[in-house]
Amino acid sequence: MTSPETITEYREALVLHLRLQEVPADRIGEIVAEVESHVADTGEDPADAFGSPRDYARSLTDEHRKPPWWWTTTTLVLAAAAGWLIGQGAFAVLLGEPYWGRSGWLWLATGVALGVPPAYMVSRRSQEVRDPRTGEPLVRTPRWAAVGFYLIPVAIVLVGWVAVLLAR
Repeated sequence: MTSPETITEYREALVLHLRLQEVPADRIGEIVAEVESHVADTGEDPADAFGSPRDYARSLTDEHRKPPWWWTTTTLVLAAAAGWLIGQGAFAVLLGEPYWGRSGWLWLATGVALGVPPAYMVSRRSQEVRDPRTGEPLVRTPRWAAVGFYLIPVAIVLVGWVAVLLAR
């Protein structure tokens, strides 16, 4: 008989590896429900029945292709550029000075526009995985994860702004 702790650990690891393979949240819920149903029906250990969570998630990649490496790299570069532009624009607006001869509002708008694709990717990956049988979350996704993506740059700019004001 498989212990509940073993099933919970396997579920959490499987959800993680399926997320890394870019499997949509609703499909992850279906896959985990299939695994749990099999384990409940047979009493078999999930690792014995399906292999390690990593291997099982990889075996399902024919159904869901992971994006190419350049897509992730482009997303990271856009996020970094957006953060830099938003930071520079925010400092320019808060200090009332142009940056490279342009209004801070221009830099802010450009940074926000560049930040839309990475923000979309983060929000898509942070969707809660629900059990299709009960509608309950399979693994708790912290609500602050997506919010932190936006608040960290704001906090950095505000701390920098206060530091500049205190240094004047």
